Amino acid sequence: MKKINKQTKMLHKLATLSLASLVLIFSMSSCGGERTEEALPEFIKPIKYAQVVRAGQVNRQTYAGTVQSSKEAQLSFKVNGNINYLPVKVGDRVRKGQLIARIDATDYRVQVEQSKSNLLGAETQIKSAESQLLSTRANYQRVEKLYENNSVSLSDFEQAKSALETSEAAYEAAKAQAAASQQQVQSTQNQVKYSQLVAPFSGIITAINVEENEFVGAGTPIAILNSETDLEVLVGVPEVSIASVKRGQQVGIGFSALNSQPFTGRITEVGFSNAGRSTYPVTIRIEKPSEAIRPGMAARVQFGFQEEGQGGAEQLFVPIAAVGQDQEGRFVYTLQPAGEAYQVERRSIQVGDLGTDGFEVKDGLKESELVATSGLKSLIVGMKVRLLEN
Repeated sequence: MKKINKQTKMLHKLATLSLASLVLIFSMSSCGGERTEEALPEFIKPIKYAQVVRAGQVNRQTYAGTVQSSKEAQLSFKVNGNINYLPVKVGDRVRKGQLIARIDATDYRVQVEQSKSNLLGAETQIKSAESQLLSTRANYQRVEKLYENNSVSLSDFEQAKSALETSEAAYEAAKAQAAASQQQVQSTQNQVKYSQLVAPFSGIITAINVEENEFVGAGTPIAILNSETDLEVLVGVPEVSIASVKRGQQVGIGFSALNSQPFTGRITEVGFSNAGRSTYPVTIRIEKPSEAIRPGMAARVQFGFQEEGQGGAEQLFVPIAAVGQDQEGRFVYTLQPAGEAYQVERRSIQVGDLGTDGFEVKDGLKESELVATSGLKSLIVGMKVRLLEN
């Protein structure tokens, strides 16, 4: 019994020592964690920003347009033949140099072999004419010396000279024939090469006009290829406004198919003639186009024309990139000074038309306020940020 009590006291003593050790370790860890936490600097997210600006009164006009690719090519063969391979379909994305279609080139390969045979014969003819030329030239030089010494008659000299001229003409003719044969070989080889139709640039096949085993002539449209990037909008502008349209001018673009999601564009071409139509063609390059935009889509393009003599009627504008939208409506993140940094605050706003300077501000912002224009999805109300110089 005494032995059991002694063991119990020993276990109790060990448990007490272990508990004290754990408390000491925990205290040291807590102190160390506090020192580490105090050593970590506060991270301040850098963001881009813009200022709410006031601009003069703008006359806004909206015109209908159509999306098109900046590059569109109707692909066709340069030779005739039966199509024996057509690996692409409408909607396929192709790379530059990728095979689009191929025609049977058997006859063209036969012509290549025939032209090579003709070239070989012409080269043989050159060697024969060259040998004859060397012989007649040597004979002419011998007769010429004899004639100078009055050892042969004038008729022998003239005969040797005539033979030399004939040999020279035959040699030049043989060389010309060889050159023509060489060009014929190149031409027939090109015809074999032209039997394969390849993509001149990367893009999307938007139309195919033939089927396999169909005979096509040179120049017959086989397929239509549109570039996938550099989309543009073609819009007709009436004569009353065309004088105010300038190359490089920024415009607002909306698409009904994309729920009127706003885009911007820049004018790249302004038609000088209307070609008998009631409007003038204006081409607009879409800035940062969405993958959902396709050639052929209907677009609404809003132009902003500055009114003269209306300097007092100014309106506030906020950049498109600063405006977000959710179930509660349109909003921006304003940036309020907070020491050496800025603090993020959410502000609901009401916007009007989209113009060249951004969205017209109806309510919610004041002139010169700062708003975030990047990373809107990652911003949190109350977080601190620093401004990146634009």
